[in-house]
Amino acid sequence: MITVKKPVQKIISDISKNLGIDEKFVKEKLKDLTVPVERNLYVESNKCIRCELCYEMCPVDAIKEPSVKSPAEILPEKCVKCEICAKTCPVGAINVLEGRAKLEEDNVVYELKEIDVTHRKIRLVKHELDEESCIKCGICERFCPTSAITVEKRNSIDINLNLCMGCTACEKVCPKSAIKVENEMGEITAENEISLNNDTCINCMVCSEICPVGAIVYEDGLMKLDDKMCIFCGKCEKNCPVTAIAIKQKNM
Repeated sequence: MITVKKPVQKIISDISKNLGIDEKFVKEKLKDLTVPVERNLYVESNKCIRCELCYEMCPVDAIKEPSVKSPAEILPEKCVKCEICAKTCPVGAINVLEGRAKLEEDNVVYELKEIDVTHRKIRLVKHELDEESCIKCGICERFCPTSAITVEKRNSIDINLNLCMGCTACEKVCPKSAIKVENEMGEITAENEISLNNDTCINCMVCSEICPVGAIVYEDGLMKLDDKMCIFCGKCEKNCPVTAIAIKQKNM
């Protein structure tokens, strides 16, 4: 459980100003209120290995490309909370959090817990090192999550392929492009299922227009859903005016 406290005064002042009511009255009404906090994703910057897999796999370009100097960063204004990045990260650096918020004295207290996700498998297929281009700088060793790389700076480099997981971090951070990695990514486990009730649907096409990956189309007089393309972000379900779309957890 993660607990975060933030001063509540600004929230109370904004409510008081917008509604034209006394601040004491607002605080009194809020004191016993507990509000659920919807799921959010968070990157642990100290764990990010700069492999760029989250950046490459995000279907809505909601991740800022990492670099040697800066970790991956989720862009809240673009993120649809599909959790593909969290399931793809080979080192568990992206957390899915949810919880609740409540008022305690002069603070809003957020009580958050980490939600378990099923991580996809990753396997090394091929690893190539161009000895002539390699400058033995040690950056690859620094970011390798399995300690498969040993570098004696400006002198030698050794790569233990038995330890290599194929994450491509070494390739991405190498300043001389001396490393090439080929890997094989496992499927993402779908923990939810989606259904579209055409008897209820009014063909307004809101779902099709709002779907970030084009998984819903109007065809032959009906809205059709491609559940293999769907990323289960929930935007269609939340915006359907007649609740014709439902997403629920699978019976695993």
